[in-house]
Amino acid sequence: MRCARTVMVLCLALVLPSCATIAGGGSNQAVTVQSTPAPASFTIQSSSGIQMAQGTTPTTVRLPRKNEYQIQITMPGYHPQTAVLTKGINGWIWGNLFVGWLVGFIVDFASGSAYKLEPSLVQVSLAQADDETYAVIRIYNADKRLLEEKRLLMVPDTTAR
Repeated sequence: MRCARTVMVLCLALVLPSCATIAGGGSNQAVTVQSTPAPASFTIQSSSGIQMAQGTTPTTVRLPRKNEYQIQITMPGYHPQTAVLTKGINGWIWGNLFVGWLVGFIVDFASGSAYKLEPSLVQVSLAQADDETYAVIRIYNADKRLLEEKRLLMVPDTTAR
């Protein structure tokens, strides 16, 4: 009977070695990019400068959780805006304390599943180029709850000729 329990525990440890990889969504995450007005063009670059995605808003892209990103949003007649995606810790990694142990932590961190990208919803309000108005950047969490709102005064560059 004791041998059967040991075998069962070992089988579970091998089958469920990485909680964040299995339950936390894997090594990629969906990020939604929206703009007002739409459609606007966007480009997403990793922190190392590699272009990861491009297209028009609104859209959802899947990005590897290992990196941090910059999203450049442009539209003719409007000031370009940049938003930043940072990586935080995915709460599912703590499941490795119960199942998976060291192997689970190694798999989660090596695959990038130990991280989550924040915000998962990027909404940008573009300001017209001939208009000295404010651009509004809203940052949301995965539950679509507003985390931060920034108002940026758009000042034209008068030094360029």
